[in-house]
Order: sequence, then structure tokens, then C-alpha cells
Amino acid sequence: MNLKEKTVIITGGAKGIGKAIAFELLKEKCKVIILDIDKIEGRKLQNDLNDMIEFINIDISKEEQVKEACDYIISKYKKIDILINNAAKQTENEFFKMSVREFREIIDTNLIGTFICSNIFGKSMRKGSKIINMLSVHYNKPRKNKYHYDASKAGIAMLTQEMALELSDKVITVNGISYGACDTPMNSNWINDNELVNKTLNKIPLKWIAKPEEIARFTKIVLQEFSDYATGSIFNIDGGRSLN
Repeated sequence: MNLKEKTVIITGGAKGIGKAIAFELLKEKCKVIILDIDKIEGRKLQNDLNDMIEFINIDISKEEQVKEACDYIISKYKKIDILINNAAKQTENEFFKMSVREFREIIDTNLIGTFICSNIFGKSMRKGSKIINMLSVHYNKPRKNKYHYDASKAGIAMLTQEMALELSDKVITVNGISYGACDTPMNSNWINDNELVNKTLNKIPLKWIAKPEEIARFTKIVLQEFSDYATGSIFNIDGGRSLN
């Protein structure tokens, strides 16, 4: 796919991996729209880039807000070529201390938000359009105290494959990118803890923690090179973490 002039929506694009993807796609002359619940970071990014991106402040778990955003985007840009479902929340808690409310909040944003955005924006996408769902190495690798986040990513993995089947009639490809440990704001609770970092590195064959820019460059390559014929695939970029 030639990315020039493509209209791209990135959920959770105000910071972290979503922000890095936005920067990569701007280099390709894409029209980038970021959707994020973080009004402060979103507006700051838009201002810093002199309005090169468009920021829309919404909660992707709210269907009506996504519908309003879709109507606005179609009225202004006339088309949606690429949707990157990146927005996610993560908390950490022991199983018997986890409330239903906390569990549901993560599922609502990560899994249901991915469904809502794909369902609503997908209706306006044409032949040759692409959807990328951002996963985690833990979608099929269990661990303690983050089972709600990991369960949401496992759900997105299956949703990716089933969407790929469903949307093949419209010739819309749907793929997932499963990334490993990454230095993002979401991981700020452990990324500066040397002991936790070393424990993580011991599980990664390549012995380094990715920067958001590495995930972003990989995402761009998937869009440019691999996703014209690939659909229902999950591409790993995890330093080999999935091998352990």
C-alpha cells in the first residue's frame, strides 16, 4: 500500500505507541486523526505539530461518541483508509481483590472499544482498506495480576481473525500486531525499577525493551509491505519473548 494521502484513524494516539505511529505515518504524508480520552496530551500533540494531525477527544467505549466522530471524519475527509485500534488501559491487582468494576473498565476500553471502532468506522471503509489491532505478547501468555488486560488482548486476537473472515467480502484486511515489553507511559510503574526491568530482560532473548518508535516502524512496514494479501495474521515484535 502506498500510504500517501491515506486517511488514518489511530485510537489512543495521544501518547506512547499510538503517538509514535502517528509520527511515522505523518512522514508518509498520511492524514492522521487521533482519538483519545486524554484531552491534555491530545491537544498538546496537536499544538506541537501545528495542526498536522487532528485530535478528537472521545471515550472509544462509548458508542454514541464514536458515531459522532465517524460522522465528522466522513464529512471532512470523505473516506477512512486505515484504522489502528491501539487504545488500551491496564491496571494491576490480585484476583480476589479485583472488583467487577475494575475488570469491566479494562474490558470496555480494550476489547469492546476495539469492536465499537471497527464496527462503526468499518462501515465507511472501502475495498483495500486496512484495520490493525494492537495486541500484546500476553494475549496467549498468562501471568499474575493482569488477567483482565491479558483477557482483553486474547479477545482482540480472536476478534481480529473473525473480523478478517467477515470483512473479506469487502476486501478489507484485518491483522494484529503483538508487541512485547515496551517503554511506554502505561508501563511507567515498572520501567524505572531496575529489579523489575532485569526480571523482564531475563525473559527476552534479545535482551532489550522496545521503544515505541520500534513498534511504530514495524506497524508502518506491515501496512506498506505485508497487509495487501495478509489478513487474519498476528505479527510478533517482541524480542523473542513469545519463545519463552
